[in-house]
Amino acid sequence: MSDRLIEENDISIDEVKEQAIAKHMSDIKVMEKCIFGLDQFIIRFGRESNAHDLAFDLKLQILQNKKHLEEWINTI
Repeated sequence: MSDRLIEENDISIDEVKEQAIAKHMSDIKVMEKCIFGLDQFIIRFGRESNAHDLAFDLKLQILQNKKHLEEWINTI
């Protein structure tokens, strides 16, 4: 009986881990799209844009957040 409960708990823990990974992988894809969009903006409008530096700083921040999230996913 206790072996069966342990197996059921292991399965539910694995399911929770998979769901968390799937959710965060979705977040990473959104971050990648945002980074791509910011790259396009920076390339298209260049330094002439008054938002160039802001876009560049935002891109760096998102890259850092993405890196931390990927590291966290790898620890699950």
